[in-house]
Amino acid sequence: MKKITLNKYLEEHGTQAELAAALGVNQSAVSQMLRSGRNIEITIHLDGSLEANEIRPIPARPRSAAGKHPEPIHPKTAA
Repeated sequence: MKKITLNKYLEEHGTQAELAAALGVNQSAVSQMLRSGRNIEITIHLDGSLEANEIRPIPARPRSAAGKHPEPIHPKTAA
């Protein structure tokens, strides 16, 4: 099993269309991964199959200020 970045995989192994077919996605999805600068890692398994994973920190999205939920736009009124 070998792990390499998306950019390096494309430089060394083939086109976006070929990678997309191997992963079962559209070529446009691979293009978007490249354009967005996401940290995508391609795993080349011993049997030749490919797997792609995005590496990102946990939590991926920062919490709002002090971890509080934002106030509703229209607060409920007592009925």
